[in-house]
Amino acid sequence: MLGELKRGINEVIQNSWLGNAGNNVINKLSACAKDLTHWSKTHCNKLRVNIESYRNQLSRNCSASGIQDEVQFDNLRKKLNHLFIREDMYWRQREKTHWYHDGDLNTKFFHTAATSIKKVNKILSLETNEGIRITYDSGMRSIAKNYFEELFEGHESVRSPLVNLLDHVIDSEDNDQLKTPFCIEEFKEAMFSMQPDKFSGPNGFNPRFYQHFWSVCRHDIYNECCQRLNEGKFPPTLNSRNIVLIPKGTKQKTMKD
Repeated sequence: MLGELKRGINEVIQNSWLGNAGNNVINKLSACAKDLTHWSKTHCNKLRVNIESYRNQLSRNCSASGIQDEVQFDNLRKKLNHLFIREDMYWRQREKTHWYHDGDLNTKFFHTAATSIKKVNKILSLETNEGIRITYDSGMRSIAKNYFEELFEGHESVRSPLVNLLDHVIDSEDNDQLKTPFCIEEFKEAMFSMQPDKFSGPNGFNPRFYQHFWSVCRHDIYNECCQRLNEGKFPPTLNSRNIVLIPKGTKQKTMKD
């Protein structure tokens, strides 16, 4: 069952990615997200329901005198174990406990950890620069957006006098090496050095997606990245990210908290 799901996901991604050969990487990712959403509705949304169903079937198969059908009991038990593994993988990824690798299934622990983190990280209110307390979501989003825009916006400065004082320390040999064209192995090394379950953007794809489907998407990513780097032009949405506010303490009043 678990193997069938993996094969199904692989097939969806390959068909979606290769079926959009004329599109750029961003559009291909959007197509993959759309197809995966449709596929998951028919394959993954009934996990808890299926677990309870197999549990009930196992209970009915067991009577006071013992197991009624050993073959059926063994098949049900194997299917239930596969569902437990899927549930464990889901909660492990959601909780993002990166030190966990293998061992006994402990879904209750990950479920509790994820729920606890969600409660601790929930922000109920924020204050504006004028000291006005805002509790509704759209208002808090606006405060966060304005804070980061002010923090990261460009500021005019005169750098030429300072830059001209710096000595040239790169010789022609080093400069030639710096201008050497990128190779696909450099992109692979950078991608596989990332923590698999981190850094997902608005499209929901984290490094694990690119690492797992590297054989499918590597040439498109390499060619498009090289083109962007050579031209010096990047799509406005390329570095789009979700802003996640992580409280520093037990109480938060302003964005600095």
